[in-house]
Formats: sequence, structure tokens, C-alpha cells
Amino acid sequence: MPVAEPGGSVDPNTSGVGSPLPVSWLIWGAVLLVILFIAKKKGLLDRIRFFFLQTREELVKCSWPTREELNGSTWMVLAAVFLLGLFTFLADLFLGDMFIQKFLLETLAKGGVTS
Repeated sequence: MPVAEPGGSVDPNTSGVGSPLPVSWLIWGAVLLVILFIAKKKGLLDRIRFFFLQTREELVKCSWPTREELNGSTWMVLAAVFLLGLFTFLADLFLGDMFIQKFLLETLAKGGVTS
């Protein structure tokens, strides 16, 4: 039974009185439960669980940097990004201006832009 909204209109996406969830949520919840049930019966959930357990074991074997190494690497990356950004900005500034000046001088020398 649809629930009347303030103003007299009826919302068809809600179930009966006392149900705060839209009907579409209930349907998708039921679909999800069916999918999980089928996955459990076929052993897919066990394989997914086994995959995550193996992943955790491999991550434990990894060599992780110390806080100081991580801090130093972070500053190196930030410095490299800054320097490359500065180089790109300056190259664009100087080469762009030279190109525009050359283009304008050639255009003005020819008598302006014609189409």
C-alpha cells in the first residue's frame, strides 16, 4: 500500500505503513541475498575469502619503509614535482612568448591576417 506524502501525493516506492525503506531497496536486498546464497553454494565466497587471506600473508612478507624513509621519499617527490612544474612554467613562458612575437611580427609584416 503506497504511503501518502505531505500535500496529498502518493509515493509508489514505499511499502505499507511503518516501513521506512522504499520498496526498491527491499527488492535489491532480496536480490543480493539470493546472489550471496548462490555464491556460497558454488564455493565462490570461500575462494574470495582464501584470496584475501593469501593477500594478507603476502603483505606481511613485504618490506615496508620506516617513517623516516617515507618522510624523506615524500620530500624528494614533492621537490621533483615542484622543479618539473617550474621548468614547464618557465619553458612555456619564454617559448610561448617567442612564438607569439614571431607569429605577430610575420603576420604584421605580411599586412595582417587574411581569411
